[in-house]
Amino acid sequence: MTLSITRAVALGYLFLLIIACKGGNEEQLPVDFVWDREDCEECKMALSDPHYAAQVIDAKGRPYYFDDIGCAILWLERQPWKDKARTWVNDVRTTEWIEAEKANWKADDPQTPMGYGFAATLSQVENPLEYESVKKSMLSGNTLVNENMQKHLGSGHQQPRGGKQPVAGVGEKAE
Repeated sequence: MTLSITRAVALGYLFLLIIACKGGNEEQLPVDFVWDREDCEECKMALSDPHYAAQVIDAKGRPYYFDDIGCAILWLERQPWKDKARTWVNDVRTTEWIEAEKANWKADDPQTPMGYGFAATLSQVENPLEYESVKKSMLSGNTLVNENMQKHLGSGHQQPRGGKQPVAGVGEKAE
């Protein structure tokens, strides 16, 4: 008799556990996690800065974590279910989770983890961007990291007079 009661209780707990696990995140809300224990889906860096992280929540409520909104945008663009996802970002000033669509965005923050420069906040910012503009900038490569590379690497600098001439490549004639 005691064994059957124990089995019944165990089955009851198992049933409740299954129901609890099945009831997911239908509202697609951000999910708590432990900082420095989750990796970015795109670049595989640890999520360690609560000012710039992002989460993409799929239609089933599953979270995908990102260290930078730029990584989230690039990754989400490749997903067939991208139009059914909900994207959350940390407010750069308060570190609270906010919906990416509702944020005021700025494009010149040099502290972002991947250097893309996009930071979100619910506070007022000068010349705010909308999230759609942030996505377009990311997908076209118009980011702070690319701007900085252009500054430092240039776009085809000419050799100064008297400098070394380029070596002819394969199939080219040297002058």
